[in-house]
Amino acid sequence: MKLRILVTDANDSQKPQRISGMKTLYRAGRLLVEGSSDVDTLELQDGRKAFLAGDLFGLRTRQGEIQAPGRGELLETLGGPLEECRDRLEGRYILVIAGPGDRCTVFADHYGKRDLYCMLSAKTPCIATDLTLLPEPPAKDGYDQAALAHALCMYGYRSPKRHTPYRAVRRLGVRESISIDGGKIAFRTEPFRPIPVGSFSERDLEEYAEILLEAIRLRGSRHGNVVYLSSGWDSTSILACLVHLFGSRKVRCVTGQLRYSKRSGIINPFEMKRARAMADYFNLPLEVVEINHSGRKPLELHDRLNPTVQLPHHTAGGIGFGHFCLASHVSKTGNGGESVFCGEISDGVHNLGFSQFMTIFHPDLEFREYSDKMGSYLFGPTFFRLFQEGKHGDDPIYGLFRSRAGGARFDERAKGPGAARTLQFLSSFFLRPNRLPLWSLGNVDMLTAEGREQYAAEMESTYLADAARNVTPETLYSWYLHLYNSFHWQCSTIAPLGLTAEMYGLKITLPFWDTRLQEFLAAMPESWGRGLDLNPTKHPLKWMLKNVIDYPMHLMSGPHSYLYDVNPMFNLGAEMIYGSGFAPRFRQALKSRAYRDVLSPEFFNMAYVEKIVARYLKGTEVKGAEFRDMLSLCWLALSGWYGTK
Repeated sequence: MKLRILVTDANDSQKPQRISGMKTLYRAGRLLVEGSSDVDTLELQDGRKAFLAGDLFGLRTRQGEIQAPGRGELLETLGGPLEECRDRLEGRYILVIAGPGDRCTVFADHYGKRDLYCMLSAKTPCIATDLTLLPEPPAKDGYDQAALAHALCMYGYRSPKRHTPYRAVRRLGVRESISIDGGKIAFRTEPFRPIPVGSFSERDLEEYAEILLEAIRLRGSRHGNVVYLSSGWDSTSILACLVHLFGSRKVRCVTGQLRYSKRSGIINPFEMKRARAMADYFNLPLEVVEINHSGRKPLELHDRLNPTVQLPHHTAGGIGFGHFCLASHVSKTGNGGESVFCGEISDGVHNLGFSQFMTIFHPDLEFREYSDKMGSYLFGPTFFRLFQEGKHGDDPIYGLFRSRAGGARFDERAKGPGAARTLQFLSSFFLRPNRLPLWSLGNVDMLTAEGREQYAAEMESTYLADAARNVTPETLYSWYLHLYNSFHWQCSTIAPLGLTAEMYGLKITLPFWDTRLQEFLAAMPESWGRGLDLNPTKHPLKWMLKNVIDYPMHLMSGPHSYLYDVNPMFNLGAEMIYGSGFAPRFRQALKSRAYRDVLSPEFFNMAYVEKIVARYLKGTEVKGAEFRDMLSLCWLALSGWYGTK
């Protein structure tokens, strides 16, 4: 699904070349809107036209409910104010409302799930749904060093929402819109309205269950429903909800059996065992897709995925290859009308991402879950108050986690006003590879001192400054969930889900991104599994599974998914860059040292980069921060951002 908006010159001499598979949707004066055949066109009541690229799941009523929209209601909403239109439409989409004349408004869904790339410095300014639709090469003005620093040094192998690796191209931000009038382009960001933490009771647990079931029902299909099934609480809860709502005949589950290298074999044996048990419990066959990254298969996958997903959307990493294999299987075995479900983003929205048994390794899984809760506590309202008051150093949980950080550096708490301390706190969460309050960027060896300073200044001013001025302990969770849309939830572990599904014409949905559910969890108190209370992580979800629908709680014991659940020395990334079929291509991509033409020595510590690349090319296996940096360099080099494939 492709869409682009061009601002041509007065005599049309700079109109870019037409792109195969795209047609003119609207033309008036200097404004030209082009799109592929799957872009929907709607005639509004006032004569304007709306062009929809993506999926709408529902329309929010004045009473706050979400319902399947009738055509009249949809047209009325599209004809109303932009803010109301975006807040009422539930889905994953880009909308262009064109007219009268050469005016138009462009915006994305509530959370910016689909991307728009903006190249305004081109001879023909362009706004498009992927980088390949731009009229000039994206790297024409060089590379954005701060964006590259984030992709290389932080979580997710991708720049934050408004950035790309290229100076000439930016992306549309969350709650941001574009207006074009007479050839002039303007951006506007609607202020975020945080939701304070509420006083929740037993009735709110029932409300959570109602919201989640309705979110899944709304996105489900009478033609059938597919779940990308892992063994965790998120995908298995969706499976149980779908069976509850549609019956087992309208549900199927697909899982991937993962082999990253010959030396490690199947790396998710615990996940496979539990997925089979879950499928058996609900009397469903388990469709197993072999995702084998040994041999030549990954090179074939890379040749297919790189020009269609990675380069057009500057994504990297290995997760997308698994998404591709699952989507390919579903398209070949489905009936064309199924909805595809995935449990992603549940960890972040329920427990700030600390829900993976990864915080402190211990044989006792119940302790590991509680250590996850300790991690989320350190970014919760209680600790935030201690931090603001300068009492954080006396907190025993913080002391425990700092004592486990080895020789890592920590910054001094800011001595300025409260906003300065809040900015520090938020930066520790979103702008550090290790999420621990005051963990210093000085630990990031890949950046120079100047690079660290410029990176922090750019990202803080773009994404965190408004939050730093306005966050309170009562709205802290709400701000986290809002900012997640600019960071973790648009990175290379999430974005390929929609992109690979779209390659096969599939309708994919992440029900934990439902606006009503997000609002509920923005207000969920610390005592509901996010702090040092005795409630489990994902407390309302687990309560629902135990009390509202049929769910085999007895199956959710034992190791979680991967070999590292029982062997902390096992590393998924190491299997990729040292043992998988990708390894020869990683080395090929790095041998040319093309990164020298991309990474600025003022920003990046090139002596360090050269050292770790040389060690990798010699076959030396490393651990710790050096391994993490090498893994990032491998994936980004392979993605083609450096001009090599």
